[in-house]
Order: sequence, then C-alpha cells, then structure tokens
Amino acid sequence: MQFVRGQRAKLSQLSNRTKRFNAEIVLQSVQVPVFDFVCFGIDAHGQLSDDRYMVFFNQKQAPGDAVTLEELQDKNAKFTFDLDAVPPEITRLVFTVSVDGTGIMASLNSGLFSLKEEGVSGQQTLLEYKFVGSDFQTESALMLAEIYRKDGEWRVWAQGQGFAGNLSALLAHFGGQEIEDSGASAATSSQASTSGNTAPQSSSRQPSPPVSAPAVISVPVSLPLAPSRAGVLQETIAQTPAGGVVSLTRGEHQGPIYVDKPLTLQGNGAVIWASNGPVIVVQSTGVSLQDIEVEATAPEEGIENSEVALLVAPQGNVQLTNVRTRGRIVGIPEADGEWKIPTYLNFGEIAPRATNSFGIEIDTPRACEVKSTVSGVTIVPKCLEKGRQNLEIRVENISSDTFLTGNIEFLTNGVVRTIPISGHTASQPCNPVKNPLIWSVDAIS
Repeated sequence: MQFVRGQRAKLSQLSNRTKRFNAEIVLQSVQVPVFDFVCFGIDAHGQLSDDRYMVFFNQKQAPGDAVTLEELQDKNAKFTFDLDAVPPEITRLVFTVSVDGTGIMASLNSGLFSLKEEGVSGQQTLLEYKFVGSDFQTESALMLAEIYRKDGEWRVWAQGQGFAGNLSALLAHFGGQEIEDSGASAATSSQASTSGNTAPQSSSRQPSPPVSAPAVISVPVSLPLAPSRAGVLQETIAQTPAGGVVSLTRGEHQGPIYVDKPLTLQGNGAVIWASNGPVIVVQSTGVSLQDIEVEATAPEEGIENSEVALLVAPQGNVQLTNVRTRGRIVGIPEADGEWKIPTYLNFGEIAPRATNSFGIEIDTPRACEVKSTVSGVTIVPKCLEKGRQNLEIRVENISSDTFLTGNIEFLTNGVVRTIPISGHTASQPCNPVKNPLIWSVDAIS
C-alpha cells in the first residue's frame, strides 16, 4: 500500500499474522553525506521516560528485543520491532532521521520509509511512504513515522513532519538531555538522568551538541489522550504567571480551557479539543494563540455555543497566528461570521493516476485563501471573495491502492478553518470522476 504524508491505518488492516515487523529507511542525498536514525520509545506523557527505549547508533537494542537497530549505514537504516515485547508504558515508537552535521532536508533527492513483515513466502512489504526534499524547507530533522497505540490496538502513521534542529533538538523535544562524559556524548531521559542510568557511550559517531531551549512550561500529552488526563492543560495555565508562555508538546490536549490572564499559548501543531464548545474561552487581554488546532468534535444541538471552537469575552482580546479551527469563532469581528462550508468530505473511490474532479458550493463571510494539505489535491480558485461560490477540487495522479487523508484549509486573518477530506484510489485503472457536486450550502439548511 502506498501511503501519503499524514496517512494513518490500523496495523490489523495491513497484516493479521504477526506483531514483529521491519521498518526500513532509505535516503538519497548528494549534499548530506551522513544521517542519524533513531527510534524513540515514548510514554503516555509524550516523554522518553526510559532511555533504554531510545534505539540509535549508540544503543542498538531495547530491552527484550522490543526494538533493534539491525542495519545502519550513512543513508539507510533497518529497525526490527516486536510489539508483544513493547511494555505497556511505551505508547509510541517514533522513527526519526536527522542530519549529522550541516545540511537541510530540502536537499534530499528522495526518501523511502517502508514497513515489512516475514510472511509464509518470505519478507513482504506492507506499506511504503515516499518523500522528496521539496516536501520540506530548512528543517534538518524529520519525524518520519510512528507506530502508536489507540483504542487497544496498534496503528501506523506516515507522519512526514519536518523538525527544526538536529538529534539533540529531537532528544530535548521528547524530554531527554545529553550529558558530557570524558568528551563523549550520551543520551539520557529526564527520568534516567536523576537515577544515574545513562545510555552507553559512543566510540565513533556522536550526537550533535545540545540545543538551548526557551524557558517555557511544557505540557506532557499522550497520543491518544487518556480521559484521566483531562484538565492537565487547564492546571498548567493556572500555574503559569501572567505574561508567561505555555508550550505544548505535539498531540492531543483535552479541553475546554479558560484563559483569564495575559499569556502565550504555543501550540507547536498540537490539537486542543472538546466534544462540545466553547473549546477555548479567552477572558483576558494580551493573549496570543500560535500554531494550534482547536476542534469542537461532536457538538450537540440544544447546547449553547456547542459548536464554538474559540470564544473571546467582551473584556478579552487575542492575537491569532496560524490557528486552525473546526467550529465557530465568536468575539473577534475580523474572524467572526457564519462560514457555510462542509464539516467533512469523502471522495470515495477514484481513478488512480488520472485527474478526478469534484465540486462544492460554499458561502464565506469574507475573502480568504484556500489550499489543500494533501499532495495531489488542488483547489480552484485559490483566492475567494466574500459570498456564495463554487469550488473545484482536483485529485490528480495518485497511485493505485492509496488512501487520501488531510484537510482543505481556508486562511484569513491568522485563522485557518479546516475541512477533513478522505478517499482512496482503485487498485486498477478506471474512469475518472468528473465534476459531481458533492456538497452545497443547501445541505446545512
């Protein structure tokens, strides 16, 4: 199965024979001679709480052979992992790659992440995720793929997320740190560093020097978020002094939350969600929301403001930077108004390696830009005027047996409104889909 960036699937959909797999990463780059390959075993708090589950050139095996770095060269690596041997406290296996030295991921000629298993007739490839340098910009590391637990089963995510920084920055992101010992670097988790347990020392390649980080409060978060952790973000906000910064780790944070003091909430791409809105209520001046997604996931009729993602009280104000919302915004004149757009779009089965076309009718209260986060999906036109209008969604040149998942985004005044989209290509050539109207404004009346 060919995956695209952002695609997820249950491992049981790919294989029901084994829980022992191979994860292989192959890179082609002329400008970058050497890369670091790491598998991080992350706990329910989004942290590297046990450094024995950081598998890399300096430590090639986790306890119980849960993860093993079997092959390592300058531009490719092979990990094996046994999900039955992964302890319950490890909820995510995150496969990363970073530049060893100088260079950026935009210089990649090509890259491939593949997941394989040993079958009856030999090794079989379950999925492939291909990427190129043009998918990225100045990042020097990638969070390439994850194997994670959700609802009692393991799933795979072709993440493909660029990361600013090298191996040291990745380590710091997951709550670990580097220590210096006789000139050699070693990785240690926040928990292990206090107990004196450190990873083995390297006699050859070493991680890059530590990267300093701003003094912020970091909120641990699981993926998925356990119900028992509801309220953690609100408690952190309460403990943050006025004018401070709350920096979220990636993943999902359960709301609702109330911001009653000046502060900055740095999302780093995280999601704050609640079944019913308002998900975020701003009751103070001097509030800044940055790089965050806010979702009212299951609003109920008859509950006031149930569909509201962000509500700013009359005494409050907020600066928005790259804030993605699923739900209404109330209290910000330049962002308020009724957006008559679909909540979800499913294209169904479409023709592979062809141009498929769909139409939707929308009504927007102001001018905006529109784009897609899915490679191969484009929107025409890209700039919209205020009012009712038709859009064409083109799905082009997608390989066969490929699932599509991602968003259509409407950008205006620092706010990004999202429409989740999905679909899949047929396994064999077929007639392309041509211009059906799959959603109209009348659908919500």
